[in-house]
Amino acid sequence: MKRIIAIYFSIAWYIIVGQSPPESPTLYATVNHERVQLSWNNAAELSIDSLTGYADFEGYKIYRSTDGGETWGGAHDRLFDHNGQFIGWKPFAQFDLSQDEDEEFCIYGDDCDESGAPTRSIGISGPDPLNTRQHLGYNTGLVHSFIDSSVLDGMEYTYVLTAYDMGLRSYEIEYTDDNNDGIFTADTIWSLSNPDHILVNGSGLASLESDYGLSLDQNYVSVTPGYYASNVWFPDPDNIDTLFVRQPGTIGTGNKSYSVVERYELTDEVLKFEIQASIATDAVENMASENALIYVYEVDNAESQIPVTIASTFDTINFSESGKDSLRDLPGASENGGSIFIPEYKMITGVDVISNKVSGIQFEFENMPRVAPDRVPIENYEWSGDTITYLNILKGSKLINLNFQYSSQNTYNRRLNFDYLIEFFDTPRGDTVQNSFCNTFPTVLPLQIKNLTTGKKVALNHKDNGVPGTLNPPNYDLGALDCMWTRNEEIKFWGDTLETTDGLEAIYTFSLKLNFPIFEAIGDSLTWSETGTYEKDEIVYYKAMMWIAQEDINAKEPTAEFYDDDSDGMNDNPWKPYYPWDDGDSLIIRTEKFFVDGDSWLVDMSMLGSQQDVSVESLNEISVVPNPYFSRSHFQEEEERRLRFTRLPSECRITVYTITGELVTVINHSDPYDSNEWWNLQSGESHTGKTITPGLYIFVVEAEGKDHIGKFAVVR
Repeated sequence: MKRIIAIYFSIAWYIIVGQSPPESPTLYATVNHERVQLSWNNAAELSIDSLTGYADFEGYKIYRSTDGGETWGGAHDRLFDHNGQFIGWKPFAQFDLSQDEDEEFCIYGDDCDESGAPTRSIGISGPDPLNTRQHLGYNTGLVHSFIDSSVLDGMEYTYVLTAYDMGLRSYEIEYTDDNNDGIFTADTIWSLSNPDHILVNGSGLASLESDYGLSLDQNYVSVTPGYYASNVWFPDPDNIDTLFVRQPGTIGTGNKSYSVVERYELTDEVLKFEIQASIATDAVENMASENALIYVYEVDNAESQIPVTIASTFDTINFSESGKDSLRDLPGASENGGSIFIPEYKMITGVDVISNKVSGIQFEFENMPRVAPDRVPIENYEWSGDTITYLNILKGSKLINLNFQYSSQNTYNRRLNFDYLIEFFDTPRGDTVQNSFCNTFPTVLPLQIKNLTTGKKVALNHKDNGVPGTLNPPNYDLGALDCMWTRNEEIKFWGDTLETTDGLEAIYTFSLKLNFPIFEAIGDSLTWSETGTYEKDEIVYYKAMMWIAQEDINAKEPTAEFYDDDSDGMNDNPWKPYYPWDDGDSLIIRTEKFFVDGDSWLVDMSMLGSQQDVSVESLNEISVVPNPYFSRSHFQEEEERRLRFTRLPSECRITVYTITGELVTVINHSDPYDSNEWWNLQSGESHTGKTITPGLYIFVVEAEGKDHIGKFAVVR
């Protein structure tokens, strides 16, 4: 069979009435020493094209200007069409959906995992087929922040952030010669990203980009990098719990992040962030985790947490009981004297969404993913006092590896926000459980498991398939079908008794595998033999496990069975499995959890940019830039000569003298965050006198009873 494929794209590109670019993102910028951090929300990613009805977002482009937006790059950054006409600029930075993110992107903007709606199913990158002068990205993966470290303190930089779409892909024509007779038949192969088979002028559409905007637009910022005031403190953003303080009873463990996006809007408020969520019909333990939203409101302090401002008051006599319950369930709601009071919410936003600005910050709460991961995400382990490593519990020289999995996607969807306690024994005398393949005998485990959230023990099932985890073929020498638990054999949480809408129900929730390597050398002298003799406390290897002799033994096969040869109720088995734990050891598995209705965190906003005492050490860091000052400088404006005092505290007094001690000027610096103070090199109190002459000058900075003396030079 011979095939010829003709790509059906128009050479020209169009601006079609009705086609719309993605919404312009809201851009924020914060500065520090030789650093500009840009951050933005993800509103553009939710845009629906008004012509096609598709969610066609593809990526972001950042443009940078050093002349206030007159140009957005150098000569090599200009873009021209095929006729040599200037059409725009290459972006300073660009981020787009990765291959996987492209393929999984929901075409109609739905939650594809929930609704089964179609996904894009193709990757988008490279030059735009309908406008090859524009590039659709390099599959970088989406980000919502960018740090520009190629900046100089004291220079103004202007940034624009745009969002662009993938355009509209139509179809290819595939010509097939099925009979190899030279006669080709045509077949239309539509792009999977265009399930409605939309055509415009017989073709697809080129990518559209949102506008650059102007200085007052939401995607346009101008900033000047420089140090924060030397006596201002910000908590470490990587240690989020310092600022977002988890309140008692909070269950959800999702990651939280924030960034300061407008430092002059920071407040001294105490803000409460509270989850409002509904309960699913199949929820367990009455946990409401569906459609989670974050409500932000101000409270009086961390102790009483009384809302500062009441937005609405409702007389309960006018509401049914269900209506009153709905009002009472709102975050921060209170009831008194027949009235229900609802606080003023500074913001209501979803989880997994980068928020808009509130009190000078932007934040995001990341919930558990919609699709069950391969392994249960673990918040932390607590192993009876020994060292913990990632997904492994290190106990002395013995390493225990855990594989903890959800039983199914459906189980995951029921929001199993549980922690478990595993109690270990040095012999198989824990729970007696059903064995999936050994119908003659149940399995006696060297452990028992308790659901710490419900307080109930978990009924277990043992899958007796040996260390490799499969019975195809049966691995008899590796512990399969021996009616005892061998390392790495699956233990199913077959009877996790949970409260449901129908009462108590024993649910299959998780499966657990505990594996540990045999650290002792295994050779002929340590491998059990049916003709061997073994002394008490000697350790041997047999069927993928280690065994320790309880007495002198002659030729008896190691097994975990219970022998009572003298009918005294005591186990007379001379062999005991040798485990990498001690009798009475325990392990708590704390899982990561979905946000639940009522989860809350307090944020003391006064911590952001809090004023600290001025230190002599910080004053000694003060400098003048540039020093020496030349008539031509990176830091001067075309129409004004000026230099900059930097690394100042937020409040200080700067006095400038000639080298002979003559007063030149006094500058009062007052800015809660900025460490920079500009001076136009003119004398007098109002800096309107004569421009200073070349020479050496002395400056004194005074703050909180401390001072710093420095020098700078002015050169022709």
